Amino acid sequence: MKTSGVVFFLVVAFFCPELCAQGDQAKLKRKRDDAEQLFDQFEYFKAIELYEEIASVQDDPFIYMKTALSYYKVGDLQSAEEWYRKATVAELPVEEQFNFAEVLMGNGKYEEARKWYELYSQNAPHDNRTKKKLAFMDQMAVYHKNETGYEVHIIDINSIYADFGSAFYEGGIIFASAREEVAQGKRYGRTNSAYLDIYLSEYTNDSILGTPKKFSKVVNTKYHEGPAVIYDSGNQMIFTRNNFHGSASKNEDNTIHLQLFHTSKTEKGLWSKPVLLDLVEDKYSVGHPSVSQDGKQLYFSSNIPGGFGGTDLYVSQFSNETWGAPMNLGNEVNTEGNEMFPFMSEEGVLYFASDGHGGLGGMDVFRTSLMQQRGVENLGKPINSARDDFGFVLHSDGDWGYFSSNRPGGVGDDDIYRFTVKEPEPPEEVIPEEIVVKDTAIVVEYVYTVQILALLNPKTVYIEFLQDLEGVLKHDGRDGFHRYTFGEYTGLDKALETLEIIRSKGYHDAFIRKVARYPELSHGPGRDVRKLLNQ
Repeated sequence: MKTSGVVFFLVVAFFCPELCAQGDQAKLKRKRDDAEQLFDQFEYFKAIELYEEIASVQDDPFIYMKTALSYYKVGDLQSAEEWYRKATVAELPVEEQFNFAEVLMGNGKYEEARKWYELYSQNAPHDNRTKKKLAFMDQMAVYHKNETGYEVHIIDINSIYADFGSAFYEGGIIFASAREEVAQGKRYGRTNSAYLDIYLSEYTNDSILGTPKKFSKVVNTKYHEGPAVIYDSGNQMIFTRNNFHGSASKNEDNTIHLQLFHTSKTEKGLWSKPVLLDLVEDKYSVGHPSVSQDGKQLYFSSNIPGGFGGTDLYVSQFSNETWGAPMNLGNEVNTEGNEMFPFMSEEGVLYFASDGHGGLGGMDVFRTSLMQQRGVENLGKPINSARDDFGFVLHSDGDWGYFSSNRPGGVGDDDIYRFTVKEPEPPEEVIPEEIVVKDTAIVVEYVYTVQILALLNPKTVYIEFLQDLEGVLKHDGRDGFHRYTFGEYTGLDKALETLEIIRSKGYHDAFIRKVARYPELSHGPGRDVRKLLNQ
């Protein structure tokens, strides 16, 4: 008995290391398979936990690379850079060379990022994304100067979670937020936080935004809502929501897509049951709505086929009580990358976020005039940073607004910032002539004009562009825009009549504005465009 027991012990002792090693390898393989499945399901935080557990016991450049990519997907660029460097960077797959360059850009390491963009460009010569980025980097010093005419500060209503996508509404703003504390099982796997809801923050007496509260229960559900836009004097709303039918079901590519919904106020001032806008097939996403001043154009982002890259910007025209088929805004705006968060200002200028045009890193804010389509302009610092900057909205006053960013120094994930347009340098003092005021009653009447468009580059206007319009004035704005107006009318009815004529000539972004507003916006009086062009 004793002899056999000793033999059994020796046999077990001899084979145990091999058997245990086989068991450990099987466990690692299961863990690796689980991590890959979580990654494919966009459950990046959970995937990171498993990848890091594997990396702690196994030296595997592939695991390091997948850990880095997961951190990149959730926006933790510092950790992403660390894990990319643990991988054999010289042997990164071609697409990861581009991602590593993007990470370096986001961390402000521009010269090293340039080398990786150049390497990727050599290995993927047909991908135009790097061409625009490298071209922009050649002039990056200009955009790093704090000379864009904006002052920026973070606002107090931000939480430690994501807050972004603000829009003006009556006496305050609405925005999307994941600030609600929820149990782990109710969190959105991709961000490891609560699902987004739409919140409202109203201005207090001192123009400070008050404590946010949830928007209408008719709008918010247990899944994603936001961002949104409210128009028609606060009576209509279009917002982004999961395209679930009773549940957040995923389609064949394991993705929950987004759609746009419309709601309007009832006679009692309540929001009606939201109705899906049938713009695209529900197997594609559409979101980030913005509506033109007259309520006739809806701008949004979508990944429908036929675009130029990941997500493109589109416009839909409102006619016969319905929104028409989406029209792509073209390759002057859209790129091989992603364009999102459009905003159409009262001046007819489109602001949007993009990671496909050259920028300072991540998503940057750009602007362009769709009337001319003569290129886009990066707003530069301090609006843009090395991280994601997006959701730019401009108040109708034209001199302040909000945008969102995940730049360092914020409160949480994405934060909302307020910007103001800097006052221009005061002109030399001019001593006015003595004015004699007669003792007569003065009746003040508003004088209106029709603003045809606003441009960043006045050189794009030529005689033929004016058609048969005589007396068009050009106002050189303090904010860098050149505004073109036609006529002056003491009655609003006549101004509206002229507006219709102007739009019938193809100036679809024209609108009415008080003449008295232009001295506030401009450096000097308006000048006749035909005379300027003939000089």
